[in-house]
Amino acid sequence: MTSELQALQARLARLEDQDLIRGLVIRIAAGVDRYDEDALRSAIWPDAVIDMGTAHFGAAFVAALAPPATPSQGRMHLTGNHMIVADGEQAHCESYVISVQEIVAEGGTETRWRAGRYLDRFERRDGRWGLSRRVFVDEWSRLDPVGERPNIGARRGLPAPHDSRYSGS
Repeated sequence: MTSELQALQARLARLEDQDLIRGLVIRIAAGVDRYDEDALRSAIWPDAVIDMGTAHFGAAFVAALAPPATPSQGRMHLTGNHMIVADGEQAHCESYVISVQEIVAEGGTETRWRAGRYLDRFERRDGRWGLSRRVFVDEWSRLDPVGERPNIGARRGLPAPHDSRYSGS
């Protein structure tokens, strides 16, 4: 095999790893939004350390995200600007995140905005990538009172497995 072909194969492997890791960041965000334990378990190692202001282990983090009896009207995480450096069996990724969530408070309903960065470490174990450490760095946050609500579409976001995502609609 020529060195040029080997370099091309190494480059392709790095690109594939970066794509898989980017997909894991997105799967975790969607798993949190949909309270999808299966998606989270498939992306987060059970012994992962997840520090969103308080440290938790991966298995406890996943277990704590059970859907509430009455899910809020909205919950969404948007991730982007993924900077991924994969090196062998480990990778580091910094991702920007904005989360938006409806909160029912004493004075009424509020929209909670939170923006920051995920500083993640991923590890490949037995040929599969998973999150092994996450630190959330806060950049800004705010609460906005909800006034008048416009009509929403016919399909409302729901926890797994009731969301349209799971029915193929």
